[in-house]
Amino acid sequence: MLTRTLVTAAPPTPNGDLHLGHLSGPYSGADIHTRALRLQGTPVRYLTGSDVHQSYVPLKARALGEDPLALADRYADVVAAIFASAAFEADTYVRPQHSRLHREAVRDFVTTLHRAGRIVPRTAEGLHCAACDRYLFEGHVSGGCPRCGADSDGNSCEECAWPNVCTDLVDPVCNTCGATPVTRTYERLVFPLGQYTDRLRALHAGTAMSPQLEELCAGLLAGELPDIPVTHPTDWGLPVPVAGFEGQRVYVWAEMVPGYFAELQEALRAEGADPAGWREEWNASRIVQFFGFDNGYFHTVLFPALMMAYDDGLRLPDAFVTNEFFQLDDAKFSKSRGHAIWADALLAEVPGSVVRFALAHDRPETARTSFTWDRFRRLADEELAGAWQGWLDGLFRRVATVGGGRVPEPGTPTPSQAAFASAVDALADACFAAFAAETFSPQRATRCLGELVRLATAFAAGQSRLLAARPADDRARTAVALEARAARTLAACAHPLMPDFARQLWHALGLPDEPTRDAARAELPGTGSHPVAPGPHTFFTPLPADIDTRVMGG
Repeated sequence: MLTRTLVTAAPPTPNGDLHLGHLSGPYSGADIHTRALRLQGTPVRYLTGSDVHQSYVPLKARALGEDPLALADRYADVVAAIFASAAFEADTYVRPQHSRLHREAVRDFVTTLHRAGRIVPRTAEGLHCAACDRYLFEGHVSGGCPRCGADSDGNSCEECAWPNVCTDLVDPVCNTCGATPVTRTYERLVFPLGQYTDRLRALHAGTAMSPQLEELCAGLLAGELPDIPVTHPTDWGLPVPVAGFEGQRVYVWAEMVPGYFAELQEALRAEGADPAGWREEWNASRIVQFFGFDNGYFHTVLFPALMMAYDDGLRLPDAFVTNEFFQLDDAKFSKSRGHAIWADALLAEVPGSVVRFALAHDRPETARTSFTWDRFRRLADEELAGAWQGWLDGLFRRVATVGGGRVPEPGTPTPSQAAFASAVDALADACFAAFAAETFSPQRATRCLGELVRLATAFAAGQSRLLAARPADDRARTAVALEARAARTLAACAHPLMPDFARQLWHALGLPDEPTRDAARAELPGTGSHPVAPGPHTFFTPLPADIDTRVMGG
């Protein structure tokens, strides 16, 4: 039985700031899942990095008149700062341009595939811009998706997630000068993806994924999979370590596979272990990968096939967790149109726990969802600063009144009190089920937390006559102890979603160290009396009335 887990999040491209659409996807999802596993005592690593060799980096640098590597480093710093503000605690955040282990992993990956005949030279047509004298692929070219007709860049469609081979784009144009490209013949190293159809079908049959990802995989494997160039005649990326192709660069999406291996190697190196032992840990771990649905083809088809070709004994992913697009007022985030809320601007004005709760509450799990300021205010002001803060304020007053500043030692609960305790336990179980990879749903987890608070608020109201009439009664002490236990459960269940709030509540309750799942399960009676921390305890406050203008700059 596997006792370890490796969690990967598709690395962000360092060509700009992160907006809320970015923040709501793989990075928050991977962090939530990782924290939930740790809370339950499972050894886990959260691996990610910087996707520096995407074509969008030099394109952005050229537009700004900057050096691509300097731009990539600057934006990688921005991303790292945002991760810190949002409390995304990845074990590694690898920058390939500064990682010897990354370069060596990619070199070994490509040379191994070539030596084994898994990638082969092949001559085929590609797109060329005569005006720019440039080979066009990925971000260098756009046109209509040959599958769905939506606007698409080269190699894959953001809308339907199907791949293209660039030459099949409808009415392609060069994204630099707008010219219509011509076709030219190029020799590249290609990966015959179609040879792995049956093995991929078997993998998908046993791998946890969303219904829409299942449908994408079924559709892709129902047809003939294309040969995928793993080298391109371009000047951005890692040089190809194969004789005759030194002037080409490794396709960044092929580079990402050994990039995940390098992230694990860097994590081992950072703790003083031998990076060469990465295979042993990889194969002994459950592999859970987080990525946007638009990258579904890469992670579910191309990457596993490349892993099979590279090392037949390598463990393949156990679960794929995806998200759809998170939009702003029902339209895609767009920097060019000024239609965006930047993560660093929001986190500078709003506590990370509030931002994380709102993003989890409306996470685009199976369909696109949208951010609106009205909805954000309702969640922050009415739910958190209103219902949650209101119940917790009352709880600490009741601890002071009934327990003299200590959580009382509970006695034997009445039937209604026992029913409340059982209901809290059931909500905790449901919440942690929502953190599991197979049933991952931060949306559902936030509803469980909200229902826990509503249940506890109703319970407190129902016990109010007892507490007013007989505050020294054993039943009154039990009622307050059960409420405190519900708050302790809230802290444990909220920790994956809102770690800063969870720690604050945990310590306010007089509990040591970090929240744990087992502590939330502790049986009553027998919890034991203990003092709470001196108040007041302010966990949430209403948002400023002008929060939207403060964040959006006007």
